[in-house]
Amino acid sequence: MNNKKLMSTALMLIMMTSVLAGCTGGNANDDVETSLVDLQPASTNDCPDGGILVHIGIDTNENGNLDTAERVETHAVCNGADGERGIRGLTGASGEDGTNGANGDSGLPGEKGEKGEPGETGSTGPVGATGDPGADGTPGADGEDLTHCLAGDGASIDYAIIEYCDDTTTILEDRGSYTWSLVGSFHSAPIGCDMGDDECEGYAEVPAYDVSSQRAFVVNAVDSSVDIIDMSTPSLPTLHHRLVISNGEPNSVAVSSNGLVGVAVAVEPKQNNGLAMFFDTDGTLVGSVTAGALPDMITFTNDGTKALVANEGEPNDDYDIDPVGSVTVIDVSDTASLTTTQVGFTAFNSQMATLEANGVRIFGPGATVAQDLEPEYIAVSGDDSTATIVMQENNAVATLDLSTNVITGIHALGFKDYSTLSLDLSDKDGGVNFQSWDNVKGMYQPDAMTSFVASDGITYYVSANEGDARDYDGYSEEERADDLNLDYTAFPNGVSDADLGRLKTTTADDCGDTDGDGDIDFICSYGARSFSIWKYDSNGDFIQVWDSGDDIEHLMAVNNQWLNSYTGSRNDDKGSEPEGVITGEFAGRTLAFVALERSGGVMIYDITDPATPFFVQYIYMHDHVSPEAMAFVSGADSPNGAPMLIVANEVSGTVAVLQPLI
Repeated sequence: MNNKKLMSTALMLIMMTSVLAGCTGGNANDDVETSLVDLQPASTNDCPDGGILVHIGIDTNENGNLDTAERVETHAVCNGADGERGIRGLTGASGEDGTNGANGDSGLPGEKGEKGEPGETGSTGPVGATGDPGADGTPGADGEDLTHCLAGDGASIDYAIIEYCDDTTTILEDRGSYTWSLVGSFHSAPIGCDMGDDECEGYAEVPAYDVSSQRAFVVNAVDSSVDIIDMSTPSLPTLHHRLVISNGEPNSVAVSSNGLVGVAVAVEPKQNNGLAMFFDTDGTLVGSVTAGALPDMITFTNDGTKALVANEGEPNDDYDIDPVGSVTVIDVSDTASLTTTQVGFTAFNSQMATLEANGVRIFGPGATVAQDLEPEYIAVSGDDSTATIVMQENNAVATLDLSTNVITGIHALGFKDYSTLSLDLSDKDGGVNFQSWDNVKGMYQPDAMTSFVASDGITYYVSANEGDARDYDGYSEEERADDLNLDYTAFPNGVSDADLGRLKTTTADDCGDTDGDGDIDFICSYGARSFSIWKYDSNGDFIQVWDSGDDIEHLMAVNNQWLNSYTGSRNDDKGSEPEGVITGEFAGRTLAFVALERSGGVMIYDITDPATPFFVQYIYMHDHVSPEAMAFVSGADSPNGAPMLIVANEVSGTVAVLQPLI
């Protein structure tokens, strides 16, 4: 769909004029000047077929909206009337798009200064007679003292050792030659907001990084903003600017290889079409186009010429309005003329029976295939030829051909058999009780997915298998296992709260009733409590290459106790909930970083050989709660020459910065 394109150079006049610093990282507060992008419904005079007015300026009176006198620019993003493509509405086809409007010139970023060489790390002093750590060595000039912490004893994990620090607890693979450490942090939540409080949740959700400006861009859902953070000193991140999007909710941010910042923005009600907005690294609006219903994730192709938006298309809470899921493909090769194509799934509506028979979950009340599929995440192949679209609730992925913008296949991800694993599936068993479970399976249901190209030249995909259920006022699939009609042969002793009774399962599509006799032969649980590696085979099928099995669950238990009290309380649900995943190159190896939303912290695995990955490190950060997403920065692109992992933690409202200590 072609949409009117917005340009703005006037925001160059209203950029941030102050920088706020902190002792271990910047804190966001009211002293920071913000630019405001205020989204309002367009009148029929402005947009005959509906649309959104975008007002730009500074909210001087801080009322959350731009009054007329505060507006620097106003533009309309209309539902067009003459375009070639339109998103199918609930009751009929959408109108055709109008032509693109003319664009103004955007300002050019200044040249990046030369990066200074990092200083050498000081050596560690000797250990004292009482067992306390010795005094830290003197750090080198401009360097950072990242010494190891106290080693623990009595670890119950036979292939790892433990280090206890003031701000982290680390479990290390005993062959490891380096440790990733917490070096800096930034508090997106305002001063006075205690980390972990419910009111602080959502201040930091998704990060992205730009190499040239050395800035991170972090979605702040509570303030409906994108926080632009100066990362030039990784140990001291500071707020450079805050870009607020009023009456819209930024869900995701990404930065292209060309320095273009893309933001996926949902509007109320979320069943309406949202926006994909594009800014430069100073926060100046470059363009805005219409996306589908509930834009939930945005990414760029490797060459930076296309932006892809996953439009989840969730129903309303009453489940009587269910928009179609879709993917918006945006040509950003010429920012003066953005063009979009809305890619949907209506062509698969007639294939519902076949898809369900193949294992794709299609179960929304009265939904078509197009309505039921809910794109959650997008991973692009190494050669930019295809994109893999994750549909979490459907336990499936779709393949998008980026040369034709056509969905070429939908692939079910299947089940994970728990009978060969050792897991604790109860929150009422009084502690850590690992055992295998016959007739219990997990639906993989990934949240995040990323890709990497291995030494064999093949693109592999890494999924964080979080799991998710549909639970609305108008419809819910959730059920506890002890409320199911269980097959006596499969479960001769039934279930209880101490074993499987409280495990959450589904009533959708009679999942687990293999013989169609009305009782449940195996319990279908949400998520796989793991991360997996996948690839396309020669037939175009999406197949699993490797899965972490029960590793993550066992790394949560130390000395037969859960690493934190919250972990055990999630056993009946989806466990530690691997949510975010990203890959990066370091020391000649390919690493996978997996964020655990519920247990907290980040797992690090060496996946250089996709068929035989191995555990490297688990770093649990005490004050950084519920990691949601991450951004990896290579050593070549990092401000101080060391690789950098930027972790957005949703519940604590914090951004953590990790770097390796060799």
